[in-house]
Amino acid sequence: MASDLLNSLAPSLAAGYIRLVGTASHWEYEDFEPVREFFEGGRRAIFAFWHNRFILMPYFYRHRQGRSRIAVIVSPSRDGRLVEDFIGRFGFRTVRGSSSRDGEKAMISLVRLLRQDWNAAVTPDGPRGPRYRVQDGILTLAAISGLPIVPVSCSASLRLVFRGSWDHFRLPLPGSRIRMVFGQPLAVGKNLEERTRDNLREELRRRLRRADRRAETLAGHRR
Repeated sequence: MASDLLNSLAPSLAAGYIRLVGTASHWEYEDFEPVREFFEGGRRAIFAFWHNRFILMPYFYRHRQGRSRIAVIVSPSRDGRLVEDFIGRFGFRTVRGSSSRDGEKAMISLVRLLRQDWNAAVTPDGPRGPRYRVQDGILTLAAISGLPIVPVSCSASLRLVFRGSWDHFRLPLPGSRIRMVFGQPLAVGKNLEERTRDNLREELRRRLRRADRRAETLAGHRR
């Protein structure tokens, strides 16, 4: 009973905590102009960031940029339900599914939302990893929708790193210097042969890791 109560409260508590972090921290962005042009020009994109950095993204898009038309695929697992409740408090739209369960159905639902002027947010290595390895789903989504993939990374100067988790999850602390870095958008064509997929996976990984390194440096973490 106590665990059920905690699970029901967890998304609300997590959202409140992230709002506290967001308002009590100093934000700076690097290479944001291409993304700003996407927003101001009414264009859409698929935003990609690693699983261990996702916790700040809903706050950034909702409260720093005033955007809420972001759609996300979340796992149909119990943990996925908690994530769904958490990001739903920032106005995000969720689609339930994973590579092992209802994956095709979830992809079709997400593509429909993209065609209705929604953006998408994807963790290329989620929900189970391996950490920092790009999976095929984001490339398939980009190929079908025709939207570019925008790599995003962030780092907080004050944080806890949970090295016991598969993704080395990073929890930012209030009063941080939060630095967000945007990579060059990656265009994905319609023809995704195996060799092309391999090259695109590696290129997206490189762009994300480059953004990671820059964000870490700007936030004061030595590499």
